[in-house]
Amino acid sequence: MGNWAVIVINFDDGVRFEVVPVFTNQSGSYTYPDSNNGGSWKTTNPRPEIKAIKDRNAICNNNLIPLCRMMRAWKRKWDVPIGGLLIDTLAYQFIENYEHRDKSYVYYDYICRDFFRWMADQSSEQMYWRAPGSDQYVYGKGLFQYKATRCYNKSLEAISHETANPKREWSAKQKWREIFGTTFPD
Repeated sequence: MGNWAVIVINFDDGVRFEVVPVFTNQSGSYTYPDSNNGGSWKTTNPRPEIKAIKDRNAICNNNLIPLCRMMRAWKRKWDVPIGGLLIDTLAYQFIENYEHRDKSYVYYDYICRDFFRWMADQSSEQMYWRAPGSDQYVYGKGLFQYKATRCYNKSLEAISHETANPKREWSAKQKWREIFGTTFPD
């Protein structure tokens, strides 16, 4: 394996791009160099994954993609050992049969609360999940369940502020910011 330059581009909003060379395979997948652990070649197939996410997002009242973005904000805020593809995979699986999947943005407090609980309930023994669309293995990078449990509890507090009489909107917002940072809610 040759020496490959990886270009990292960090944006002010926390978005990070790693640019690496890829080779297109006949199947439409891509092979790319991974310099971790002595180096190896990896294959990825993002097109069917992107299509699967977009398709499910469309039938879930456009709730899936915003949920994935919110969970990336949680990942950054809490330094959760979880990759973006695993967030997408878990959110994809969660929302498939979720009772509020077709509701409006008003339900995001419940959606987030229930997704944190769902993530917390994932087996800590599970090593990988299957990506939507491509069915490729998505390996965990560490245990995310404990931090999901902590944020589930914080979401309960936020919701209790939202449903209090009178509402304690400022307190609710502060609890959500403990979970997501200042990105959500705005």
